[in-house]
Amino acid sequence: MNKAEKLKQQQPIVWRTLHNCLTSATFAHAYLFYGAQGTSKKETALLFAQSILCPHPEDGFACETCSVCRRVETLDYVDLCLIDGSEVSIKKGDVMKLQEIFTKTALEEKSYKIYIMNHVENATPDAMNALLKFLEEPVSDVVAILISDQLESVMPTIVSRCQCIPFHALNRQESYEQGIAVCDAYDAYLLSALHCSVESMREISESEDYQHARAVFFELIEKMASGMDEAALFLQTKGYPSKNKKLGKTSFAWMLNMLIQYVKDLSKETVSCRDTQYLALRKKKIWNQTQLIDVLSILLGKKDLLRQSVNLQLLIDQMMYELKEVKG
Repeated sequence: MNKAEKLKQQQPIVWRTLHNCLTSATFAHAYLFYGAQGTSKKETALLFAQSILCPHPEDGFACETCSVCRRVETLDYVDLCLIDGSEVSIKKGDVMKLQEIFTKTALEEKSYKIYIMNHVENATPDAMNALLKFLEEPVSDVVAILISDQLESVMPTIVSRCQCIPFHALNRQESYEQGIAVCDAYDAYLLSALHCSVESMREISESEDYQHARAVFFELIEKMASGMDEAALFLQTKGYPSKNKKLGKTSFAWMLNMLIQYVKDLSKETVSCRDTQYLALRKKKIWNQTQLIDVLSILLGKKDLLRQSVNLQLLIDQMMYELKEVKG
């Protein structure tokens, strides 16, 4: 199944809207893809860009195999630009540089120039104002595709200048069932709970940060079942030692998400996860049902703190101390 077929299956309204644009070769100067996290908005934006630029489209959509499609997918197409605000905010300078590049003549064979701005809600106020000005003075043959998980955080004046296309959240069970085709059962279970798109599950689950987090998580639960002191020592010396600068906050954030999901699952009679190792962990008697509420509160609090500029080692020490206090 190619990307267009998957889109038709998962987001039929989005597919129909884009199909109409592509088959009529009539494009708005700006689109805004919005909806819940994990609804393949970025993947669809790249597919839409491929389809506009592909020299051999099939029923409007990209063939996905020609050199142009491959270059777009790897962001190696000169007249395509992606600005990603998923990890760092989009600055005014990013928009000004984009504006400078896109007011020039297209260099590729097709005259269209396309820019994708992922997580536009994470643009600074100055960047949003610069983007608004760019949208108010559209350049011929330039197509903008803005992406947002939080439409309410985007300036209304920007929203009003875009053709808005809503993406509907997949049912978690549907996402899980599709996810186990591309990664392990546990990974699909966790990532579907975090609303990660099916397309991103393989990449995430194979990343070094995630792989390390998963290994730490499974061993940490075993250590916790033996005692909190042993678990704390494990995290400090083998899980996330201070000397390991490579695997830090990103990996720990994944591990924390795993812990949070685990604690939530302990209060349930059954879970849909089919991973036998994870199911075995649920049988560990670490906390009673009353303590689970306090444990979850601690973990969620540390997740919030992790988004700030905090020392990871101090955060881990504090977390383990508080978990030990709950355990008694």
